[in-house]
Amino acid sequence: MIRYRGRRSGTTFSTPTQYARRGDDVIILVGRPETKTWWRNFRQERDLDVLIGGVWLPMSGRAVVGVDEPAAAAPLLETYLERFPKAARHLGGATTGPPAAHAVLVWCRPRSQPRPAFDLPSATGG
Repeated sequence: MIRYRGRRSGTTFSTPTQYARRGDDVIILVGRPETKTWWRNFRQERDLDVLIGGVWLPMSGRAVVGVDEPAAAAPLLETYLERFPKAARHLGGATTGPPAAHAVLVWCRPRSQPRPAFDLPSATGG
């Protein structure tokens, strides 16, 4: 589950999600992103809370759209598909080009740790 404030309305929303972990980071693959609007709140980095193990973790998240950022999307998607391999079949259009180009992911990082702003992850987990 994620909890966030709408970028325009300021209303607090909660949305159930499936996620994969990469160290302290949380990666969410947006299923059928063309039919969903919640992820658009994260086109720019924004705060959110992620419910993991019954505890709300304060995080910052931003949407990584594969067609716009294939180098950033590929390792995030790889991490997600390691956890949920069957999700690959839900990447619409993945038969024409790399699957990451068809993915929308929300990359969440802990707010409590000072870090550079969303550096590209490496395929080896960095």
